[in-house]
Amino acid sequence: MSLREKKKQDTRTRIFEVSGKLFKDKGFENTTVDEITKEAGIAKGTFFNYFPTKESLLCYFREQKEEFIFSIMENQMSLNAPAKEKIKNFLVLVAENYEKDKELLKLLFFEHKRLVMSSDQRPAEKKQRHQRQERFISMLSDFLREGMNQGEIKKGIDLKIASESLNAIYFHSLMMWLHSDTEYSFSRDISAKIDIIFEGIGV
Repeated sequence: MSLREKKKQDTRTRIFEVSGKLFKDKGFENTTVDEITKEAGIAKGTFFNYFPTKESLLCYFREQKEEFIFSIMENQMSLNAPAKEKIKNFLVLVAENYEKDKELLKLLFFEHKRLVMSSDQRPAEKKQRHQRQERFISMLSDFLREGMNQGEIKKGIDLKIASESLNAIYFHSLMMWLHSDTEYSFSRDISAKIDIIFEGIGV
């Protein structure tokens, strides 16, 4: 990365961090671009160079989370470890990242959902969400296929169904955690569920 690119990335990150703090303090709707630029110490034009609207911060947040998820996934794929360990480590690492700032995650996640539902973005967003899920499921399937080839997972398991089940459990658990008024560890919750999946519940 060149010095210029690094400076641009630092500015974008600074804007997002300041925005996140203001969103938590005042709420998304009540925070203005003027307040963000003043707090970040930048000109209004600089803000719009990086984010055409305040709402585009929500898309940036989602994109950053997706990049993080897939980078962790690819890193785990490169490790010499059992399939269960890779899957568990991957999902727990993502959960631990989410736990660092649950309130901001919750606020931005639901604001993004509200924005999509109230605009003409629904068809495009639905297609993009499907593509993201397909990529996520495909990578989980790769983990499982590797485990099957190594003799760690029973032969004959339908990898598509197994990876879709892992995907469903993970995102259902995420939604339950975000909606819950009771504080508990999302990472420990998903870790326990992965153990149950691999151990099975039958006698």
